[in-house]
Amino acid sequence: MPSIYRILIPTIFVFILAACGGDGDGEPVCPSNVPCGLLDNSDAAPTSDDAITYNVSLSIIGTGGDEVSSITAVAPGKLVAAVDGISDPVIVTFSSSLGDLPITTAVTDENGNATVDILAGTTLGAGTVTASLVTGEQDTAILVIGATNLVMGSGEPLQEGIAEVSTDSLSAGGTVSISVMIVDEQGMPFTQPADVYFSSACAKASTPLAELTSPVTAINGLATSLYLATGCIGNDPISITVNVGGSSLSASASINILAPTEGSISFVSAEPSLISIKTTGGLETSVVKFQVFDTTGTPVSNKTVSFSLNTEMGGTYLSHSQGITDSSGMVQTVVNSGAVATTVRVMATVDASDPLLITQSSKLIISTGIPDQDSFTLKVKNLNPDLFERVPVTAYLADAFNNFAPDGTAVYFTTEGGAIDDSCFTLDGQCTVEWQEQNPRPVNGRSTVTAYALGEESFPDSNGNGRFDADEFPLFQSVGIDSNQYDMNEVFNDYNENKVYDKDALEELIDFNNDGTFTRRDKLYNGVLCSVPVHDGCADGLSDSKSIHIRGSVVIVMSGSSAVAANVVVIDSGIDNDDQVLDISGADVGQASLTITDSNGQQMPSGSVVTFTSSVGEVVGQSSFTWPNTNEAGGQSYGIAVKGTSQAITGELVVMVKTPNGHESTAAIIPINITP
Repeated sequence: MPSIYRILIPTIFVFILAACGGDGDGEPVCPSNVPCGLLDNSDAAPTSDDAITYNVSLSIIGTGGDEVSSITAVAPGKLVAAVDGISDPVIVTFSSSLGDLPITTAVTDENGNATVDILAGTTLGAGTVTASLVTGEQDTAILVIGATNLVMGSGEPLQEGIAEVSTDSLSAGGTVSISVMIVDEQGMPFTQPADVYFSSACAKASTPLAELTSPVTAINGLATSLYLATGCIGNDPISITVNVGGSSLSASASINILAPTEGSISFVSAEPSLISIKTTGGLETSVVKFQVFDTTGTPVSNKTVSFSLNTEMGGTYLSHSQGITDSSGMVQTVVNSGAVATTVRVMATVDASDPLLITQSSKLIISTGIPDQDSFTLKVKNLNPDLFERVPVTAYLADAFNNFAPDGTAVYFTTEGGAIDDSCFTLDGQCTVEWQEQNPRPVNGRSTVTAYALGEESFPDSNGNGRFDADEFPLFQSVGIDSNQYDMNEVFNDYNENKVYDKDALEELIDFNNDGTFTRRDKLYNGVLCSVPVHDGCADGLSDSKSIHIRGSVVIVMSGSSAVAANVVVIDSGIDNDDQVLDISGADVGQASLTITDSNGQQMPSGSVVTFTSSVGEVVGQSSFTWPNTNEAGGQSYGIAVKGTSQAITGELVVMVKTPNGHESTAAIIPINITP
């Protein structure tokens, strides 16, 4: 082997493997989306098109070392491509329609095998995985991702295929809840979100006579739908289905709806629908109203209605267990919160009705209503936009029990570069502003966007009681890999991305206590969920605040329009010249690799198209690529292969980049010299 090969080939292997990676949505990042090519040399490369025969065989290997067809989140796998017919290492490109591939290219070892890891990701189901060479050979295998041996049902112990209904008979116009639980073979709840579909015969009628909440996302295995009778009479069979892990599960139930001739009772309202846990400082009561009608639909007065709760967890209780309807048929009770977070429903029964008239309220949430730090999430739709593009930026907020923050919670925004709306107000736990690509532009082309809101610190709830206990204080003070996990400093705009407040770097401080200085963590839990009685690890709300600014930040790359190439490496075929000319011997295959950035050494705009065009010979495999949505520092690396001809000729390999705004630039021109 020529000496240049002993230097270039290991270097290229290291370069390509180091560049592999992926973005936050699981899309491959170069060179994972590039068939980087076959590494030939003059000793191994044949001189005719028909002399080369390769074969690729793909298999999935489980954690135990055996070949498998399925993986899970706790049992990932490896993709192993066996390549026959080679004498030198080749690059194999892997892709998958499902799951995550941290690295999408690998080089064959001395046994002709190329191996990459495959992870389950967040989506369950069945898909395909593929291994391919730059010369076109490939193999495909079927991959299943999901949990196995799941069942759906209700009860304790769980009855498979049976849904739980809060009441067997329902008055006309009434509501009832239907619940199912998804568990694994050990009886543990299925923790991944899954859409559960509820339907009934009356709900599917040409003129629907019932309404069901569907689909419902199962949280920790539990899915509950509300059934509203809007004209259905008699027995209404209910069917429930869900697809998890590529398997379909089903359950059933039935509801008996009473004829309207017997009168009815309907749920009217619960105001507010979210109340605070006892002693946490918020509103602790909710007024729940019902209305009673006679057989003609006219409101009925002077009827006694009894109330009960579906749970009294944490000391939740009703102010009164009975009420009498007024002239409009209205009757109400008051729910008082307890000491723990939960959801409750009020059951209302018309006394002395025959048959018994029963309905229940909608879900009433008992929580803090205060967003906490570990639930704060900031998402940018486009991490490397084109010039003057507007980009949605969304903040997601929830409280310590992962219930949506109350509607109207204010979130504030600042930005290092460009411009952004200053605030928004949440609806269903989220709100969105727009960031505009414009001046000012940071020198390095990277703009830090910071969002913050009034909330509280999170804490390690090791015993699951929903309170910050004294014995949890040491863990609260522990330091994670990058920074303290629970006890928070004041918010600042981290312009240099080092996670440390640098006053000399002119990093803007969000001064919570208005003292004009950066305040470090106070070694106290700043929140409302301290245990009762309180302990010394809790802020008292007087000298120490029970609130903080919860926060999140993200970097947006302010991408330029002009492409720049760096790290250009040429791998000749058949000729060993130490220059930047791609020398190809006859119909052999030569290769080139390079890194493309904008003028700041950062990512080009997402959606830009990179095109490789050769004026002689032909480009082997994929010749154009779309720039990914990413804010990782640096650019993207690409590899390309060019096949020669039997005639002596010279030409060029031209690398062009076209941005979404239509700006075209030449990143590189690599001379090509083909000799017979």
